[in-house]
Amino acid sequence: MVSWLNYSQDIINSTHLQSDLNRLNNSNEKLNLLSELLTNGSVINDSVSANIIAKYRAVAIETKNWDSALLYTNKLANYYIFKALEHQKAFDFCKSMYPNLEACSNDKEIASFYINYAEAATYLQKYRKSLEILNESISIFESSKDSSLHEFGYAYLKAGENSTKINSISESASYFKKAGELFSFQKDTLFYLWTQNGLSTLFSNNGLYDEAEKARKPIYNLGASINEKQVVAMAHVRAAIDASIKNNTEEELYHTELALKNISTNSDVSEIVNILILSSAVSTYARQNNIELSNKYLKKLNTKINSISNSAFLNSYYTLAQAYNANANGKYEQAETYVNTIISSIKNSHEASNLLQIEHLLALINENKGQSKKALNHYKKFVRIKDSLDKAASRKKFAYVQSLFESEKKDLEISKQQKNIALLSAKNKLKNQWLLFGGIAIFALFLIAYLWRSKKFLKRKEALQKQFSQNLIKNIEQERKRISSELHDGIGQNLLLIKNRFQQTENPKDNNDITLVDDTINDVRNISHRLHPFRFEKLGLIASLKHTIETFQKSSKIFYSEAIETPKTSIPKDKEIYIYRMIQECLNNVEKHSQAKACKVSLFENDSHLIFEVKDNGIGFNVSQNTDLLDSLGMKTLKERAKLIDATLTIKSNKNKGTTIKISVPK
Repeated sequence: MVSWLNYSQDIINSTHLQSDLNRLNNSNEKLNLLSELLTNGSVINDSVSANIIAKYRAVAIETKNWDSALLYTNKLANYYIFKALEHQKAFDFCKSMYPNLEACSNDKEIASFYINYAEAATYLQKYRKSLEILNESISIFESSKDSSLHEFGYAYLKAGENSTKINSISESASYFKKAGELFSFQKDTLFYLWTQNGLSTLFSNNGLYDEAEKARKPIYNLGASINEKQVVAMAHVRAAIDASIKNNTEEELYHTELALKNISTNSDVSEIVNILILSSAVSTYARQNNIELSNKYLKKLNTKINSISNSAFLNSYYTLAQAYNANANGKYEQAETYVNTIISSIKNSHEASNLLQIEHLLALINENKGQSKKALNHYKKFVRIKDSLDKAASRKKFAYVQSLFESEKKDLEISKQQKNIALLSAKNKLKNQWLLFGGIAIFALFLIAYLWRSKKFLKRKEALQKQFSQNLIKNIEQERKRISSELHDGIGQNLLLIKNRFQQTENPKDNNDITLVDDTINDVRNISHRLHPFRFEKLGLIASLKHTIETFQKSSKIFYSEAIETPKTSIPKDKEIYIYRMIQECLNNVEKHSQAKACKVSLFENDSHLIFEVKDNGIGFNVSQNTDLLDSLGMKTLKERAKLIDATLTIKSNKNKGTTIKISVPK
C-alpha cells in the first residue's frame, strides 16, 4: 500500500499526501496519483485531507476529467455526511457535479454518487428531493438488471425511509419489500437488518406496533450474532419511542438501556447513531426524573457538539434532549428556550412522534412554571395530535390489512390469468403469425407505392426547376436587351442632340460641357453593350465574340487573343446568346481572378460538337479543394446556361499552371 496511509491502510495521511503531490510536475500526474489512491479504497478522515481533495476536484472539473471529479465528489460527500456531519456541504458538492454526470463512464461511481446525493438530501430533511434522486437511480439500476449491485438495494432502502417521512405507507412498504429481496439475494445480512429497521419505523409511525415489533425481531436475533451493534441499537431506540407513546415506562427504560449497551464506533454511521442513542437516553431518563443518568448522558452528548451543530436533523434531537434535561433540573425558562429554537424545524420534518413530544414537554414546562392556562393549551394540543395519530393509525391499520388481502387476492387472480393465458397462447400463435405476415405484405405494398410516388415527384420537381431556370434566364436576357435598346436609342440619342446644340453655339470651344457629354455618351454605350452586345442579332455570335475580345484587350494588361472562325455547321439562333454570355463570364473570371499574362479563346469543331475553349496561363487553383470558387454565383450561372443548351462544361486547373474551360455544344 502507498506510503501516505497511516494508522489504517484506508485512512489518508494528509501531510504525506501533500508532500507526494508536490513532488509531481503537472496536474495530470497529480490527478492520476490521487485517483489511484482513492480508487484503492482510501477514505478521508480529517478536514485537511478534505480540502486537498476539494482542490484537485476543482482541477478535474476545470480540465473536464469527469471520472476523477466524480470519484473525488463521492469521497468528499461520504466524509461530510458521515464524518464531519456537514450535510449541506455534501449536498452542494453533489448538486454541482450532477449536470456533468452523463459525461462520466464509471458505473460503480455513478451508482455511489446517486446514493450520496440522496443521503445528503435526507439529512437536510429534503425528503421529496431525496426521493426524486433515488427514483432516478432506481430507474437506471432496473434497466441494468444487476441485482448484485449493493447500491441497487440501498436505493430502495433509502426510498422506503424517505417515503415513511412523508407518510406514504404503501409506497414505503413496497420499497422496503424490494430492498429486502435484493439484500437477501446479495446475502447482505447487515443491510437486510437495516431494511427491517426501516420497516419497523414505518409500522410504528402508523400505529402498527405489533407489526413493528415483528419486524424488529430478526434484528435482535441476527444483529448480535454478526456483531453489528449499530442496527441493534437503533431498533431498541425505536422500540423505546413506541413504549413512550404507549405510556409503558418499564418497556421504555428496558429498550433505552439495551440501546446504550450497543453503542459502537466501528461503522460509517456510528457518529450519527450514537448521537441519536444518547439524545434518546437523555430524554427518557429526564422524563422518568432520573436526573443523575440524564445529566450523565447529556455530558457525553455535549462532547459531540461540533458534529451536531452542522446538522439540522441531529440538532433537533439534541436540543429536544437538552430541553427535557433542563425541565427535569428545574431550569424551566432555559427548557422553553430550547424548545422554541427547534419548533419550526420539528414541524418541517413532519416527525409526528417529535411533534407529540414537543407539545407534551411544553405542557410540563408551563405547568412547572405555574402558567396553568398555557400548560392546558399545550396539553390540549398534545391530546389532539395523539387522538389524530390514533385515528390515523386505525385507518392505516385497516388500509394495511386490506392491502394485504387485496395483494393475496391479486396474486390468486394473476395465477389464474396466467393459466388462461397459457391456454390461449397456442390458439393465438397461429393467428398472430397470419396477422404478422399480412401486415408485412401490406407494409411492403405501401412502401413500394410510396417509393414510386416519391421518384415521380422528384422527376417532376427537377423538370419544374429546369423550366423555371430556363424561363428566368430568358426573361433576364430579354430585359437586358430591352434596357440596352432604351439606353442606346433613347438616352444615347438625346445626349447626341445635346452635344450638337452645344457645338452650334457661338463659342463651342469655350464650352467645357461638350467633353462631359462625350464621356457620358461613351459610358451609356459601354453599359448598353455590356447589357446586350451591339447589333448582336445582325452581327451574329462569332463577330460579337471577336468584338468583345478586342474590347477586353484594349482595357486590360492581359494579352487576349482568339482563334475563332465561322463553323461549317451553323449554331441555332436561340443558343448563340447563351454561348456568348458563357464566354463573357469566363473572360470576366480571367480578368478578376487569374493574374494571367495571356488568355486565348478558341473554337474547335468535330463530328458531333462545337467546342469553345477559354485558356489562360494564370495562377490556377485546385479544383478538388477550392469549392467556394466553384460554388460562386458566376459559376452557378455558367453551369445553368450550359444545361439550357444541353452543353457540357469542363473545368481543368492546376496550381500555378493556369485554367482551361471548355464548352461543348452539340450540333
